[in-house]
Amino acid sequence: MKTVFLLLLGIIYLFLANAMEAILIKKVYFLIGITLVIVGAIRYIRAKYHTYKIMTELKIASEEQLKNIPHTHGIIASDRLHALLLNEQTKTLLLAEKEDWEAEVTKKEIYFNELYEVAIVEDGVIIARTSNGLFSESLLEEEENFLVEDDDIEDDDYEELEEVAHLALKMVVDNISAPIMEYVFLEQEDAISKEDDTYIEAMELCEQWFQKLSIIIKRHELERVPIRTWQ
Repeated sequence: MKTVFLLLLGIIYLFLANAMEAILIKKVYFLIGITLVIVGAIRYIRAKYHTYKIMTELKIASEEQLKNIPHTHGIIASDRLHALLLNEQTKTLLLAEKEDWEAEVTKKEIYFNELYEVAIVEDGVIIARTSNGLFSESLLEEEENFLVEDDDIEDDDYEELEEVAHLALKMVVDNISAPIMEYVFLEQEDAISKEDDTYIEAMELCEQWFQKLSIIIKRHELERVPIRTWQ
């Protein structure tokens, strides 16, 4: 508040200096005004730097907190508030989240054999999906839409499919209270082109994790299949 006051007061003095006819008073007002503006600007820059430094330290500390969760494979979001982790030793999948950089970590943990389905979802449209073959129906089919064939796309709508605002992995897990888990790889206020580097990088990571989780699902599907002995 004091910084704003100094800046405003300095500007007022500069306007007064411009309005004065007496050269001496004009110079005095100008010197006072420019001094106040410089002091205010310095205070503003220092305050911004101090805030940036604190935020950077909190962000780094938050990232370290997520990294310290035991895992063998992991990805941490750019906001340092979300992480998707795999622990092959304990055979668990974990989504770690924080409301802000200073908040405690909340964890959603699921065993590999309780992961039933995974899908890549773009703006509510499923573009790839792997499910456990032992289950005939999908919860994700009811919640999202499947990508339609190109022949069914109108010319006016095709461009919309070339831009994406939301890209995520959605998972169906054995949890009655929260059967669907989601990890977001891309979240934009305005949709961006699929040729944008931001989208390309996000999709590459999303596909990598889709493949990892697909392998886990199929691996445990095979383990569930009863083995028949030869007669």
